[in-house]
Amino acid sequence: LDFSISDKEQTVEWNQNAFMKMENLKILIIRNGKFSKGPNYFPEGLRVLEWHRYPSNCLPSNFDPINLVICKLPDSSITSFEFHGSSKAILNFDRCEFLTKIPDVSDLPNLKELSFNWCESLVAVDDSIGFLNKLKTLSAYGCR
Repeated sequence: LDFSISDKEQTVEWNQNAFMKMENLKILIIRNGKFSKGPNYFPEGLRVLEWHRYPSNCLPSNFDPINLVICKLPDSSITSFEFHGSSKAILNFDRCEFLTKIPDVSDLPNLKELSFNWCESLVAVDDSIGFLNKLKTLSAYGCR
C-alpha cells in the first residue's frame, strides 16, 4: 500500500483484525499512510514487514516472527522490540523517536543489517551486537 502524499493528510480508520484472514500473506509494505491504530494480528508466515510510521509501540503480542526476514519500521511509534529465531537478516528502526533501547540480539545470528539512525531517545544498546558475526552494516547516526 502506498498512500499518496498530500497537504491534508488524513488518518486511516481501519479494522485492527484486517490481517487475520490473510493466512498466506508473505510481504506487507505500507508507505505514506497514517493509521489510527496498529494491528492486532500478523500472519505467522509473514517474511517481509515494511511499515513506515507503524502506529503501535510494539508488534502484536500473539505474533511470532519466526519467518520474518526483513523488518523495517522507520518513523514508527515502536518503543521496544524483541525478536527470536535465526532468520532475521535486516532490521531497520530509523527515526523511531520513542525507541529507548536495543535489546539482546544474540538470538539473531543471521542478522546482516541493523539500522537505528536518528533514534533520539535511544539510551542503551546491548553488547550482543558486537558478537554478531554476519552483521555487515550497523548504522546509528544521530543517536545519543
